[in-house]
Amino acid sequence: MSKQEPRVFIRQQIYKEINPIVESFFMVAHNDSKFPYATIDVKEIDDDAYTRYSLEIEVFSKKEDTSELEKICDELKQTLNQKRVIIDGYAYVIWFDTCLTDKEDDKTIKKRVLSFEIHLFSFK
Repeated sequence: MSKQEPRVFIRQQIYKEINPIVESFFMVAHNDSKFPYATIDVKEIDDDAYTRYSLEIEVFSKKEDTSELEKICDELKQTLNQKRVIIDGYAYVIWFDTCLTDKEDDKTIKKRVLSFEIHLFSFK
């Protein structure tokens, strides 16, 4: 079996962690997506010893009460922060950075943005 490209590998690993908590999409959700949902963006930062990724998860809700939104954010943080995995010739560690409120033009939509940093090591 050939080894996956690092960016594809880490994106698939992130989806496996996030989707049980909240349905997620890469960068843009479908127009008919049901709330709550999350969009994910993984940005690569090159380094000699490992590849750094900046992970951004935007979580959206249409409920007036934000407790469900906060619960999703707390669960994502708890699941991902300090996660260490070795699998398929890769090892990675994830660290939580921030959880911020972001305003949407549509005032009925509530949004939180979680940021994480990932260090991905590749073994031959």
